[in-house]
Parts: sequence; structure tokens; C-alpha cells
Amino acid sequence: MHELRLESSSDSFTRSPDDEAGSGLLGHSTSPHKRHRRQLSLSSFPARRLVAYTLYAGALIACALVIIWLHRGAARATETQIPKEVPGARIPLGQSVRNSDNREIFWWEQFPRLTGYFQGRRNLVTLSHYIPEQNRNESEPTESSTPLLTPVRAQVDFDGEKCYADEEDTLEIPQWSAYKGLPQRMPAPLMGSHNEIGLDSARCYDRIERLAIYGDQPADHEAGIAVAEGGDNDPLPDRRPNWKRAKWGPAQDKCYERNREKVVGREAFIVRTWSNYTYTAYDIAVLRAIISEVGLASRGKYTVHFLVHVQDEGIPIWASEDEYNRVLEASLPREFHGMATLWSVAQMRLIYPPPFPESIVNFSGGEVYEAYRSLHFPLQYFAEKHPEFDYFWQWEMDIRVTGHYHELLEAVSAWAERQPRAYAWERSAKFFIPSLFDNSYAKFAESVKNEVGETGHGPISAPQRELSELFRIPEQANPVHADHITDLITFNPLFDPSQTQWAFRDDITGYQGNRPPTRAALITASRMSRRLLKLMHHETWGKKHTMFPEMFPASIALHYGLKAIYAPLPVYFDHDWPSVHANEIFNNAKVGAAAQAAGMDHGDGYFHGGKGGSVFGPGEHVFRGSTYYSNAAFASYLWNRWLGHEDPHSEVEGDKETGEGGGGRMCLPMMVLHPIKSDE
Repeated sequence: MHELRLESSSDSFTRSPDDEAGSGLLGHSTSPHKRHRRQLSLSSFPARRLVAYTLYAGALIACALVIIWLHRGAARATETQIPKEVPGARIPLGQSVRNSDNREIFWWEQFPRLTGYFQGRRNLVTLSHYIPEQNRNESEPTESSTPLLTPVRAQVDFDGEKCYADEEDTLEIPQWSAYKGLPQRMPAPLMGSHNEIGLDSARCYDRIERLAIYGDQPADHEAGIAVAEGGDNDPLPDRRPNWKRAKWGPAQDKCYERNREKVVGREAFIVRTWSNYTYTAYDIAVLRAIISEVGLASRGKYTVHFLVHVQDEGIPIWASEDEYNRVLEASLPREFHGMATLWSVAQMRLIYPPPFPESIVNFSGGEVYEAYRSLHFPLQYFAEKHPEFDYFWQWEMDIRVTGHYHELLEAVSAWAERQPRAYAWERSAKFFIPSLFDNSYAKFAESVKNEVGETGHGPISAPQRELSELFRIPEQANPVHADHITDLITFNPLFDPSQTQWAFRDDITGYQGNRPPTRAALITASRMSRRLLKLMHHETWGKKHTMFPEMFPASIALHYGLKAIYAPLPVYFDHDWPSVHANEIFNNAKVGAAAQAAGMDHGDGYFHGGKGGSVFGPGEHVFRGSTYYSNAAFASYLWNRWLGHEDPHSEVEGDKETGEGGGGRMCLPMMVLHPIKSDE
């Protein structure tokens, strides 16, 4: 833990929700599922320190005039720029001000900015010499250490036959390497832990080793994927696979068939996309990496499949096989043909026929079948039609992973299955902030247990609805390494939305106006068991029950007494949050003396309006500087910088890849980054 301190100037990588439509490094392309932003503007904080704000206003106006004069000839549109905050302005804790561009600037943007992400591979050290940027007062070792490149391979727990990307068994899965070390002063994650989950914390990945091998062989006049103009690009791969020969669908089928006697507990890795999605060279390279590292490297345990949303409801994909195949082939690049399923809203009306009762609150205003409100419908139906899979991963096209996909999925699954059921819901309701607990998840778990004990109530340990209201739980075998099933794994906490200001907390349909117990985990990327999806299907089809997509799986698990786990994914931030203060904001812990003095008590000693409040709601702006959330602008910025895209605004000093003082191309540890709306 470290003391709360502010910087006089806060150059921020992040932007306000009002800027999301911009282009450039932080620009977001339009999503077909978008109706209302889930990020709401902050409006719940009381007005405080009006006298101080009056003084600040004069400084803001004066500085704004100077800035406007200096930038009046700028060629780039302002929405592509990384905002420069007003020097000298102190924003009280928990509050915000608006600058001359009407951009809302929050108190956390004045925390010290973390720049160690951009050090580059020439600053690598072994883990024994590594000191995170947050430990500013700790001296670096004087002796040198030179990390080496080491191969990265999938660790499969059975001796299966090798798989190939073509039908002739000649196109091998690429072999690539990572550095066994980290850039000195690489920041530590604020939340989550590599070591706790079982991810290699002593390894970092650069764009050439990680991604170039999955690109097409460039023509003489082309740079090729992951190659940055004027950047640190050597050495490039000597040879790349001829991906034009890849037949991923048949290759996956063949891979499973030759290993089916040894594969126990198959898993589907479902990539959600839509029929008019435009696939960039980076999209295709990432998909090749996913299929190679998840489907083929696993020897058939995983099967990658596309669930394609056909947005034109006038196309009767369920009525004509020829029309279905035509749309299917037009929806994906040729190399991915044979590994997709189409769905449409019109089709879902046939699967789950109307009428549905009125929702408690339909905040988005759309009908119940819209993808925005019922994204789980097609996945439920897919699981119903594919009983060969025990588990279903749900993935999004705008997620990027710096490390090996198989390592990520296997580590997360194994960790979740090891977690005891006792106090699982209570542990999973909070972000794990390792610096608060000496980097020990066991200490965190003990603190949660103690908190529950202080309430006088026991932990959740049984179905949360009357058994007479529930369907029979379908049969499903336990996994090989556990004596029970983990039905839901999420990458964000499973919180109780009932007393929060989350906009969709009451998007609940079919419960006769009575609000059932609920849980939600925001961002739909997750792993679900077959029996959970079957129960969701039965509840929807048989009882007309449904909820907002990020609430329905967790709530059904809660109702039936199933096991649900939030896996503490390492999440990084662009500013140095004090850990105690982060706990007050992200976990809605009781505010301490400093926060009380700053006026951060918004009800019963909590920042988010009471004990039942949550960061998920109007306060979501705090995630803008993170690497994983729906509005995490820093994720896109960091990914694009990792790809070698030039920083046109020089907001990080001495971070160039080449030239005097250049640190070489960036090398990042295992990260899951979301959302990435542009790679180019």
C-alpha cells in the first residue's frame, strides 16, 4: 500500500464517453449491437468546494486560451488526441470538473501516471531483478540480467496425436517464442494476479514473435502484419506458413477424431460475430492464433466455432438450406468456412415464441428478442443442439490476448475448479486487489469470510429460489480434476445489481412483476457449463424467463445453487491507484478518514450510495484507464502502441522504439485487452 498523492499535471491516455465515436488509436467503430451506452455520465456526486472551483475556473479559462492558440493549426481532429489536462488544478477526491473543451476530468486522472508499459525489450530483466513502477522508492539491482527467448507451447495433459491446419497434414501449427523476463519498471496489475491464476508471470510477449507468424507472407513492397514503419522489427520470421492452404474446419474435425479416445470433457470456444463484419488482416491473424492455440494445440479438447448474427431479418435462413449456405459463405473469410452457425432475431422468435410478459424495466427500449437484450438466446439454442460439448466459452471479436490462448483458458479453468464452493459467491463479488493482501488470495478469501461472519448471516450455500419453481438440473459429468462442476466463470465480479445504479438492473422478464434474486458480471466473455445453458434454455422456453445478457447466466446459477466463480484476471491501469482508495471505489468498501474528509461518503459511509452500491453504474468512468472493461480506452491505446503504431502526441517521454534512447519494441506480460475497435 502507498499513500494517496496527486500529480500537478495529469496527461491521460483515456477519454470521456462523449469522445468514443472518434477515430485513431482510441477510436471506436460502430457496433451493430449498440443502442444505449452502458457507461452513463457521472451525475450523482454532490456539489462541494464551490469556492475552490471558482478559483480553478479562472486558471482553466486562461490555460484554455493558450492551448487553443497553440493548437489552432493542428491537422488532426481533436477526438484522436490524448487529452492534456490543465496543470495546477487540484480536483477533490471523488469529484470532477470540466475543461474548456467540456470534457469531464475526474480526480483519479491526477494520480501518478504509469509509463513503464512502454520501456521496450531493450530494458528487459529477469524476474529476480524486476521492480514494478509502483515501487518508486526501491532501487534497481546493479548487476545485469539478460532474458532469453524461450518457446511457448500448449501444455496438454494427455499424450495425443499432433494436429495440422490442413487436410493433408503438412501445414504445421506455428512455433513462436517469448522473453523470459519483464521490462524493468513494468507496472504491476492493480487487480488480479498471474501467479494466483497460474499464468506465467515471468514472461513477456512482443508483437513480432507473437503475431507476425500468423500473418500472410507479405509481398516485396509490403511490410507485413505486426511490422511498424521505422520501428524495431528485427528479426522477422524466416518463413511463414502458407495460410491460403489452411482448412480450419476440417482440420479441427480431424484433430478431434484422431484424439477422441483421450479427450475428456470437450469445450466449444464460441466467437461471436455478425454477417457484415469486415475482417482486417489483424482480425484474421488473431483468429488463426485462436484456432491454432485453442483448437489444434489442445489435440481436440477445444473446438473453435463462429456464431454469426444475420442482422437482415428479411433473410429466411431457417427456411432455405441454399440461402443459409449462401449467407454463411458470404459472412466469413474462405479459410473459416465450415466452422460457423448463423442466427437471427427472426429465428429466435421461432425458437422462443412470443408473447413474453412485460419486463420490470426495459431501459434500452428495444424488444426482448434484440441482440442487445437477449444475446444469450442463440448460445442457449446452440448448446441445446450440441450436447457433445460440456462447456462453452463465449468470446468477442474485440478482445485481444498478448499471450498464448491455451495457457489462458486452461489456467483460468483449473483455478476456478480448485476454488471451494463455500463463500464462492461472496469472494466472487469483489475485485481481488493483491497489494491489499500481500499478494495473497488466501488472505483475501479469509477477509471475505470474516466480513460475512460480522454480518451475522452465513454465506450463500443453497438454491436461492423455491425448489418447486425450478426445473430438474440436467446430468453432466464432473471434470477430470474436480469432484464438482464449475458452471460459470467470469472475468469481472459477480455483483448483486438490485440496489445499484446499473442501468439494466431491472431488465427482468417473466417473473410476474416480482424481482428474483440476481447477480451480474459485466462483459459477456465467460465460460458456461452445458447444464447451465440448458437450464437457461428451459427457463426461457418453458417459463418465458429472461434478463439482460450480463445478468441471466449468473442469476440462473444463483437460483439453482450452481457454482459460479469470478477469476481474478490481471487488470492494469494507466494511473497509480492507491490500493485502499481503489478498494473504496471498485469494491465499494467503507471509505476511510481521508475519503470521509473529502466528502466521499454518499450514504452510510460508502462512496456508491450505500452498502448495496456498486462501481458498475454511473461510476464506471474509473475503468477508462484500465485494460479490461466495456469502456477501457487504455486497452485500445496500449494494444495499438504494442503493435508499433506511432504516438503522435508524445505523451510518454523516451518511449520510441528506435533511435537514441529507444527501448525497442514493447514487450507485455499476459494481458486480456478489451475493447479493441481498431488495430490499424
